[in-house]
Amino acid sequence: MSIRAKHHSSVLRVLAATALFASASAAHAQADAEPVPVGSIDLYGTDAIDADAFREEFGSRIMRLAALFEDTRLGRSADQARVDALANELNGAIEARLSALVPLAHLEFGATTDFGPPPQIHVVVDVVEEADKARRMPFGEAPGGRFDDPGGLFALWDEFSQKVFTLAYAGAALQVTTCPVLHCIAPFDLPELEPYLERLNAGAREHDEPLYTIAEQSADASQRANALFLLSHTNDAERLLPVLGRAIYDPAGGVRNNAMRVLMFLAKARPELDYPVEDLIAALDFPASSDRNKAGYTLAALAVQPRYRAAIRDGAVPTALRMLRMLKPNNHDPAYEILRLVSGESYGDRDYAAWEAWATATLPGD
Repeated sequence: MSIRAKHHSSVLRVLAATALFASASAAHAQADAEPVPVGSIDLYGTDAIDADAFREEFGSRIMRLAALFEDTRLGRSADQARVDALANELNGAIEARLSALVPLAHLEFGATTDFGPPPQIHVVVDVVEEADKARRMPFGEAPGGRFDDPGGLFALWDEFSQKVFTLAYAGAALQVTTCPVLHCIAPFDLPELEPYLERLNAGAREHDEPLYTIAEQSADASQRANALFLLSHTNDAERLLPVLGRAIYDPAGGVRNNAMRVLMFLAKARPELDYPVEDLIAALDFPASSDRNKAGYTLAALAVQPRYRAAIRDGAVPTALRMLRMLKPNNHDPAYEILRLVSGESYGDRDYAAWEAWATATLPGD
């Protein structure tokens, strides 16, 4: 569900419809399972209202909505209409509050689940002010091609992904320590997932040409996004890398997410490749939390290399300082890693004054 405002281009993704890594129906949750609590609430992209003041004003309503969503997801309540109504009401209140303070180009209210342990929901309200739109939303036009599913690979990927989601909600350990291809969303050594590896590898190699075409030309954003994950199973990093770089500017957040997630894996496994550092620095301040975390972790991996460190220091630090103040771990943590690696300093991850003083003394002036 989404709501488009009448007075400005605003996309509000409601909590009830946000994929908390999987939909309620896909999670196969048990009614006696523990609900996932809200671990953090962030406002990013505007100084028109202080983040602490925003949490004070809207935090209790966000947490109440999250609790209702969890009751629905776990089968304790079937009142989805009530959840949707409260989500729309909350979205409207947030939009009215912020748009009264500053002209908005984009406003998105989203949530993701960190499966932990312990599992937590992280809520972020992402804002792009009208004055920042050209810089923070420099996206291309959506392509218009129409394509069939090559060799049933998209159906296979959906089946595999559903297995991963089910395992995640069941509490399985899904941290990837070794990945036999260019990118993994989960470890293939789990018995439930191991049979998919060779099937995905063989299919991606057999159908690589249509997958490359789909990745850049399909009108279906989910096809473009999944094609990038599937192409990681070809293990052809040199061919895939420029496609990933262009996808950083895709108008669909899911495509950008997948492109930078693969780049994040590549930056650690194949440091000798040439990476689009300036584009990743730009993406570090893109509208979505999922843009920023992938760009952040990729830049942190690249900052280990001397050939990238100065460019990352000069270009990424201002955004990293803003991200450092976030509560959501996967935005805060890569920001801290970037600052630590490009500075050589070891200030605490919440010592904002020390980091800002270092940046003022170190970065080139305007």
